[in-house]
Amino acid sequence: MIAIHFEEEEDCKALYDQFEYYFQKFSMIGLGGSIMIDDTCSLLIEYKQKDVDFYEAFHPFIVSILTDYVIDSQEEEWLLDIIETMFYFQDEEEKRQIVSIANAILEGDRKELPRVNDLMNRRSLIYEAFATHLEEETDFYYEPFLTFRLREYGECLIDCVELAIDEYMLEQEYQNMIEGFRHYVQDHKAKMEIIYLIHNESFTFLDEQFRKLTRDELMFYLNDDIVFEQEVEIEEMVISPLVSMLPKSVHIFSDDPDHGVIMSIQSIFQERLHVYPLKMYEKEWR
Repeated sequence: MIAIHFEEEEDCKALYDQFEYYFQKFSMIGLGGSIMIDDTCSLLIEYKQKDVDFYEAFHPFIVSILTDYVIDSQEEEWLLDIIETMFYFQDEEEKRQIVSIANAILEGDRKELPRVNDLMNRRSLIYEAFATHLEEETDFYYEPFLTFRLREYGECLIDCVELAIDEYMLEQEYQNMIEGFRHYVQDHKAKMEIIYLIHNESFTFLDEQFRKLTRDELMFYLNDDIVFEQEVEIEEMVISPLVSMLPKSVHIFSDDPDHGVIMSIQSIFQERLHVYPLKMYEKEWR
């Protein structure tokens, strides 16, 4: 028999409900086990299907439920605690955004970030901790187990929060840049009537006669005071040269209107921006 002792009745009852649900769900395919809560706030789990080895069927079943419960019930609380106590964030909106980024990292939705692949195995860290400790006859205390047996998982969460904070700060810096560009465009008189941008893997600048702007022309218009793409060649810049030109309207031909750069241009130029399918340029003006 496996006995899991709890300090918090809420955790005991919640895990009992989880086990009871899955016991009933899988009993129809032959999973034999029972679970009960005793009067000392403990879960008592017994494996009854003796014709199948405990470690082949029941052990991974129990460990998976415990692993999922820790993630579902504890992870966000622990992330918040790390954000507050180790990195001293107190603003509720800042904490909410950092937790949101951290959750996305842990769920594998931010694979483009550096070092992120090392953080996506946190489920295996919890699983292995329970799997190593859980025997067919086991008696353990749930809360001390979380404290002393999940240290690697805790370190993973700390690394995740560090990465999430870095990303949050970069996003804040980027949003401040976008806001500054928007005010710059609104507060300065237009220098050009129309600029066309052709987006086909890279971005190409065209003037109102659909003539490609040369490197020297881009350099001529570029206002060094507003350049944010540091150490980037002028041919690879898009937003800084475009804002420097101060066009009355911007027309973009692209098959990817949700591209990050196009979305940023939308935020800066707002109603001045017009986006068309790439084929319109290729058919009419190329």
